[in-house]
Amino acid sequence: QKYRRQFLPYFIAGLSVTAGLVWFAVFEFEARQGLLFVHFFDVGQGDAIFIEASCGNQALIDGGPDEAVLAKLGDAMPFWDRSIDLLILTHPHADHLDGLIAVLKRYRVGMVLESGVNHSIPEYQEWRRLLTEKGVKVITAKAGERLRLGENIYLDVLAPLDDFFGKSPKDIHDATVIAKLTHGQTSILFTGDAEKSLEHRLLFSNFYFLDSDILKVGHHGSKTSTAEDFLKAVSPEVAVISAGRKNRYGHPHQDVLDRLSAISAKIFRTDRDGDIVFVSNGVQFSLYKEN
Repeated sequence: QKYRRQFLPYFIAGLSVTAGLVWFAVFEFEARQGLLFVHFFDVGQGDAIFIEASCGNQALIDGGPDEAVLAKLGDAMPFWDRSIDLLILTHPHADHLDGLIAVLKRYRVGMVLESGVNHSIPEYQEWRRLLTEKGVKVITAKAGERLRLGENIYLDVLAPLDDFFGKSPKDIHDATVIAKLTHGQTSILFTGDAEKSLEHRLLFSNFYFLDSDILKVGHHGSKTSTAEDFLKAVSPEVAVISAGRKNRYGHPHQDVLDRLSAISAKIFRTDRDGDIVFVSNGVQFSLYKEN
């Protein structure tokens, strides 16, 4: 009886905390109904973009150059959530791939979308081994495919425009997965590390489909990407550049910044702004800031 009285306050406190967490989850769920969140993580010199629909579906486009993405996901996802529905590898360069390997080891992954292009680096061999070991479904990305992420939320694959499965092109950027995310009237174009040559090919294949509210600027703002005619076709109101602080490549290049300014695009940069989160209600995007 003595011990029961002693531990009763702790038991009641535990119940209160549990109830509080449950109600917090309920209110959080209700508050996010009908919304789409897109996180551009600051992972240094690399790409990592996390998409979460109000229905609970989640996708991660690239993972950055190291395990930094794990901490980012830990902040963005509920602590009890250990699964991600879709991983997208735009191309197997280390600054896009290495973080995805860490995610694949820590999370249950529903399926993977990639071009299937062959690359000889050890990290890609490890990626392929883990996919086989874990039995993850792999979809080979092809232009024209559409994935449904939620109600009125679609991810359309615009590139690769050729079949790169098992092939080793001279420039692996030619096999970059490019996709457009649409939620109602809002849209984001994810370009991976697409170079100008691929951008020009897209102009002739999907010209009327390129127009987007937000552009994830290709190849971290390299001068070899983001051609002027491509920018005019996309006509983004917002441009996001994922690059590392004081990186050795000089990204983003001043020419790219000038071209973006010329079309009056508002520029966000992970090297200066850190993590960047946008939320869509299906009508417009807004910059998300936690209270």
